[in-house]
Order: sequence, then C-alpha cells, then structure tokens
Amino acid sequence: MNRILLRSASTRSRCEGHRKRAKHKLETVGHDNLLDYEIVELMLFLIFKRKDVKQLAKILIERFKTIDGILNATKNQLLSVEGVGPSTVDAIRIIDSVVKSSLKSRIMKRDSIECFDDVVAYCKANMKHLVAEELRVIFLNETNCVIADETLNEGNIDSVTVNPRNIIGRCIDNGAKGIILVHNHPSGDPTPSANDIYTTKRLKEVTRLLEISIVDHIIIGGDRYISFKSLGLLGM
Repeated sequence: MNRILLRSASTRSRCEGHRKRAKHKLETVGHDNLLDYEIVELMLFLIFKRKDVKQLAKILIERFKTIDGILNATKNQLLSVEGVGPSTVDAIRIIDSVVKSSLKSRIMKRDSIECFDDVVAYCKANMKHLVAEELRVIFLNETNCVIADETLNEGNIDSVTVNPRNIIGRCIDNGAKGIILVHNHPSGDPTPSANDIYTTKRLKEVTRLLEISIVDHIIIGGDRYISFKSLGLLGM
C-alpha cells in the first residue's frame, strides 16, 4: 500500500512539474511558438486540475485537425472522443464563446472600422463552420462605426434569401448610414455566384435612394473569403 501511495505521489509530482513547464513556455515564447496540441493541452488544464492531458490534447488535434475545429465541433462529436465528458464539452463551449466575444469587441464601439482583417476574422469565426447559408448584416453609422450586427436570414446549403425591405427596415431601426453584407458558402468556395452579384447590385440601387451605402459584401468559404469591394464589384 505504501508503495502504491508513493507511486501515486510521484506521478502527481511529475504532472504538476509538466504543467508548470508548459505554462512557463507560454509565458516566455508566446502562443505563436507553441504547437497546436500544446495550446489545447493548456486549455485542458483549466478543465482537468490534476490529470495528465497531453495525450488527450494530441487525440483532439488528430481528430478535429485544428484548434478551431475543436471549438466548433458538435457535442456528439466531442463526446465520441474517449476522455471527453459533458463538463469538458461545456468548458469548450464557454471558451469558444469567449473567443467569439473577443473578436466581436474588436469591431464594436470604435470610431471607425480601420482594420478589415478584424471584420473578416469575426465573420469567419461565426460563419465558416455553418452547414447552411446565412445572411449577416453589420450596420454602420456615418463615421463607419459599427452600431449593430445581426443575422437577418438563414437559408439552405446553397442559397439564402436577401430581403431588401427587411434590410432597409433594420437600417432605419438602427439609424445606419452604411452596411456590410456577409454571407457564407458551406461548399468552402467563396467565389460569388451570378445571383450573388445580381442581388447585391439590386440592393445597392435601393439603398442608394435612401442614402445608405453598401460598404462591402463579404463571402466566407471555410478559411477563405472574398470582398466585393476588393474585386471591384461594388462599382457596378
């Protein structure tokens, strides 16, 4: 019995030592210089207080490929991994919410949208894993400050309805002077369809009459995206 207790204490000591080294590495070299499984392991430290989670971190990365894949996995997908229970799923959901809230805070309450990459990062985090198309509208005031962000319609795997009357109504309700349209292509290919281009053109004609500008139309396709503004498609 004494030998078993000693072995258990020794294992606990090694585990604590490993955790300290892992945390120290994060503090000294930063997250950009850590492997994905090492970051996942640090995340699991918050869930499992004394357990060795290095192998579980590697299994999660092998199964879901990326940290983003883990955060956006379904409950059933996560629970299918041995060692992952309901409390772990809950913790991962909370961490995912914190990440998305942080990305949203970068585009909200600013004097103007100065960093287009922040907008794309926020939209990708919320939309690239969707299995159906979704229309999101970011509403801007006269100085291009974000005043609201709303999902206005959900469609199917290859289309989503754009209702100009609904968009105009929400612009008026929010006091918006400009909008950024965002929708996703679940196929992973962000190339705009002929209908995407035509619908944007028609909407621009309507909003122009009310002195509301379409600042951009972004299409998210997995980790890729396109910008109508960058492609010169807003000058049509």
